[in-house]
Amino acid sequence: MATTETGNWLNQYVAPQLLLEFKNYKDDFIGVLPGANPAAISADGIRFNKLINNVGFFVNNTEDFVAKKMTGQKVFVEWEKYDTDPTEVDDAEIRSLNYDKRSMVRVKHTEAFKMGIRDHVMWKLAPSVSNNADMPVMRTTGANDGTGRLRLVFGDLVKFLEKVKNLNLPDEKEFYMILCPEHETDLMLDRDSANYFADKNIFFDVTTGKVKSVMGFKFFSNNAVLAYDNTGAKKAKGAALGATDRRASMFFYAPNSVYHINSVKVLYSPETTDTKSADPKSTFRIQTYGLIDRVVDYGFGALVSGIAG
Repeated sequence: MATTETGNWLNQYVAPQLLLEFKNYKDDFIGVLPGANPAAISADGIRFNKLINNVGFFVNNTEDFVAKKMTGQKVFVEWEKYDTDPTEVDDAEIRSLNYDKRSMVRVKHTEAFKMGIRDHVMWKLAPSVSNNADMPVMRTTGANDGTGRLRLVFGDLVKFLEKVKNLNLPDEKEFYMILCPEHETDLMLDRDSANYFADKNIFFDVTTGKVKSVMGFKFFSNNAVLAYDNTGAKKAKGAALGATDRRASMFFYAPNSVYHINSVKVLYSPETTDTKSADPKSTFRIQTYGLIDRVVDYGFGALVSGIAG
């Protein structure tokens, strides 16, 4: 069996592909998030107004009408700063490598940045608590999968769709759900979905295993960990999961979100400017500012795996 340890072999026989890692960089769902209106972006963040619809409808009215003001609300989303931590490469460590380590460091920073933004978007948009009807969070009710986790069943998906439709969101083409791996598998195994879709090709692609859009939901899938504890509170981003913490699939109504990333800056200090170190060093990191948030706390939700009793 192969063994690994920290460091690099300093000879010509090392294959550069050994630098590859097994990580999930999937961030395709970000493409459906609306960008910020350039006219609304300021030095402090993004500011815009929205009107609250208070227009009534009458049948056979016999009274004089009284005009009402239509009130507004101010929305502000402040800038956030996103960084990768610097990586240092010195001249001594790369003197005999048969690949360009500096170039690979840049690649790894780009990958880390993409994963960081992806995880941040999911965590930022997901409801923080489970008791807000405007952002429904529902537990799955299926059978114990053998680990104390209750599976997601087709009936749960139908019930969750009912909660979403009760929000009266105006554009049903903008219903998106990011399935966690467990829930994607659960839907493929569920007997009710198997009975409903006699031809399983209607529900999921038998070649790729991807769950297709159904019942108004457009599905994405991701391995990024969005999780809730046993009280229904969202786990901190990157926090280790305890025995009663459960992963979740996330629902979002795209028009109620905003996503904007400024031009990404590559900060690089070459070793040719290091005049003091015995082994001259270069450093590299990525930095930018962005706006990622819910513009209104309405139209988001989560399907969280239930806890077996």
